[in-house]
Amino acid sequence: MDKNQALNEFFKGLHISLNNAIYFRGHPYSIKSTESFKEKIDILFSFLNPIKINIAPESLFLDGRNWEKETLHVALAQIFHLRKIKSIEFREGLSTQELVGFLDAVSLPPKEIIKGGGIENISKSEKRPHILIEELDYSQFLRGEGEECKDIWGYLLKDVVEKKDKQKISEFADNFGLILGKFKDKDLFDDEQLKLNLVNFLKYLKDNQKEKFDSCTKEMFDSLLKYKDALPDERIEKVKVLFKDLNVDDFASLLLYKIIADESFDSLGFQLFSRLSDEKRHKEIASSLLDKAVHQESLKDNPKAIKKIQDLLSDSHRQFTSGVYQHTLSSLLRNISGEERLFFERHLLRAHYRLIILNLLDQERNKESLSLILESLSREWEELTKDKDWEYIKKLTQVVKKIKKEDTSLADLFAELEKRITNLFETIIWEEGVSLDFNFFVGALEKTSLDSDFYLDKIFGENKINSYGLRLFFKFFPQKAAIFYENLKKKSFDIEFMVKTIEVLKSLDSTMALEILKYIYSFANEFIKIEVLKAMQVLSMFDKELLFSILQKKDVNLKREALAILAKEEQAKREALKILLCIPSPWGLKNKIILQNSIIIEELGLKEGREYLEELGRRRFFWNKQIRKKAQEILAKWQY
Repeated sequence: MDKNQALNEFFKGLHISLNNAIYFRGHPYSIKSTESFKEKIDILFSFLNPIKINIAPESLFLDGRNWEKETLHVALAQIFHLRKIKSIEFREGLSTQELVGFLDAVSLPPKEIIKGGGIENISKSEKRPHILIEELDYSQFLRGEGEECKDIWGYLLKDVVEKKDKQKISEFADNFGLILGKFKDKDLFDDEQLKLNLVNFLKYLKDNQKEKFDSCTKEMFDSLLKYKDALPDERIEKVKVLFKDLNVDDFASLLLYKIIADESFDSLGFQLFSRLSDEKRHKEIASSLLDKAVHQESLKDNPKAIKKIQDLLSDSHRQFTSGVYQHTLSSLLRNISGEERLFFERHLLRAHYRLIILNLLDQERNKESLSLILESLSREWEELTKDKDWEYIKKLTQVVKKIKKEDTSLADLFAELEKRITNLFETIIWEEGVSLDFNFFVGALEKTSLDSDFYLDKIFGENKINSYGLRLFFKFFPQKAAIFYENLKKKSFDIEFMVKTIEVLKSLDSTMALEILKYIYSFANEFIKIEVLKAMQVLSMFDKELLFSILQKKDVNLKREALAILAKEEQAKREALKILLCIPSPWGLKNKIILQNSIIIEELGLKEGREYLEELGRRRFFWNKQIRKKAQEILAKWQY
């Protein structure tokens, strides 16, 4: 065996033994795979001594090179990074017992490892002279590129506050935006424990580091602004607790900051702000805002601030602004710019002009007059798109749709304008960092201005896959689905692309998304198959036939993820439990499979399998001893 073969076998052995330790800690399967891995380490020692692996969020560094393309290496890197491990070094003389202890410690859930003070702290009572572990410090973990689970960050926030660790609290505060970026919307809105940890963290800053409290409050508000387009009252009520420690002046400072510094702060953002602050305090907040503005030099003759306030007071946005704030913003506008200047600012004139065009278009139905209005709009189009006035273009789209509905004979008149709007959004949706919610336009666009090759090249040539592009491709080119699937299969080697595609599909929650995920599953390796099944757990629909077929196969990890999906529906869950546990096993021939299935059900806490476990616990004959014991252990555990 040469060095490359030894390295590849080493990584395979590490992955298998680590997986078995995660799912079967202390079980004979785990011990056997560890012994096999030990043999592979000994072989590699003949080429490398010591064997030191440096770990990045999605790659490993060993023997002077990066290991980052293969699924195996990415999966291992993610496992170790989530457990706050920076490097691992194996030295000659390593015993199987040391290796078992190391794997047992590393296989613990990340949250338990962090809670226990890290791998070294957990295993410090064990003698492990031939395995050295270097752990990530907090600063490295904060800046990690991996998507660490929110449980870890929730615990870390709680831990640093309870220990009153001033240095780490400051570090967390300085990187608060990065931490919030680790959470998804459902975490911020629905995870009560996480919200409590965030509240306690912010309260500590309020009491001890006011300047950092102000900064973190801004970061928190900015995180919620990402969801401003679709926030029903009940969701806003859920996150009000995050702002409970803000007083009137704090809210006024936050609003003033958004007016001065945030060009994207619009009427929907203002509406969110108004609903997060108690309505009873609006007058006080408005009064404080005016007081602060008087002493704010950056507001004086600030054209951007003037435009921001003018936009919030415009007729199209007035519905989102309460009377109290309308009066306050009007006063603020008079203070920072004279009335004459207000009407002669070029950008304000242009905004008024566009609104006039839109109003004329909305009221006119004469074909010749409409043509003249559209000519004016055509001359304005270049500046309109340069200014990225998406809200205006959205209203324009709505007006055009309304006119066509009222008089179908006018439809041809708007063909060129609709083509421009479509082309604009078919082009812009691929840009990186675009945060606008394009869902309205995806639904509103009726015809494509581009061909299917453009979409396919963006997705598979430039790797620019996103939910909007996918939805438009299948909306405009359903007949090209086979070509899409063919290209997708050709990209199966590109793990990063496949993971990104799965993330996008997970966010769609549609029949189309499910069908594409099923197709990916049909040709993917084990790592990607697991990612597919995890994505399916998020969808509101699933394919029972596929999932039941997985339950009848051997792969433990895949069965576990498939069962987690089926468990969402009561009837499917009961049928799945029957498939996994009601397996005939003459002479114990199928006992290994039954044992694996029992462990999966235990891990998922599916107590509905109690009746089947009771039956297993009563199975006679000596060859059934192991499954009897396991069934009885699970049942005893579930009693408490």
